[in-house]
Amino acid sequence: MNAKIFSIAALCVLPFFIKMNNGEDVIKSMYKKHALRWYRSLTFDQTTEIYRGATKQTQTWHESVLNPDKLRIDVGSSEEGNSYIMTNDSTYVISNGHLKSASPQGNDLIFLLGGMYFYPIDQTIAIIKKQGYDLTKLSEDTLDGKRVYIIGASNRNEQVNQLWVDKDDLYLVRMIKYTKNTKQDAIFENYIKIGRAATETKVVFSVNDKLRQVETYYNCKLAPDIDSLIFNPRHYKKISH
Repeated sequence: MNAKIFSIAALCVLPFFIKMNNGEDVIKSMYKKHALRWYRSLTFDQTTEIYRGATKQTQTWHESVLNPDKLRIDVGSSEEGNSYIMTNDSTYVISNGHLKSASPQGNDLIFLLGGMYFYPIDQTIAIIKKQGYDLTKLSEDTLDGKRVYIIGASNRNEQVNQLWVDKDDLYLVRMIKYTKNTKQDAIFENYIKIGRAATETKVVFSVNDKLRQVETYYNCKLAPDIDSLIFNPRHYKKISH
């Protein structure tokens, strides 16, 4: 084998590494890998364990996602009509089938766990910056034995907003966010393939390093025929589960 052919053959078998210089490079790599593959709509059931001090409460939730910016959570039986409808910038509480309250507080995770792939890349980067992550910073560490990028921090102990991304699959596996005197920590585990993309099936939430909630998903299904009207809080529709 001559030197030229050997060089080409070597390129075919050696792993291809791209050096990440900052958080923006990681976001662009996530986007390049997943943007054309991510599901637009998903439904799943969820066992939710809620911890408040020594008290534990278990509920069944039914969730519907419509990317890029809609999430609906039905608590308990659909006949009860108790739901939360969320967007990136608003949360609506439905009680007994009627709109009880609305607040200008959204859910960043709708965007970070999939919605980000449905915007142009420049807009995605701008939104992540607006959410409070410093994309000029990047470090590396491990989580449960897996290699991760840490976007937004020079090291894992820095008390700043952080996004932890699995280096191999480029999935979000942890979010740390500081709001005033509150540290919110969410760990996303047990990813499974769903269509051409993937979804986490376990989420562990802590506040100020105290366990607050554990979510375990099951019956995860793509929902290409989902009715967008179920996300309208002012014309509430019950859905069967």
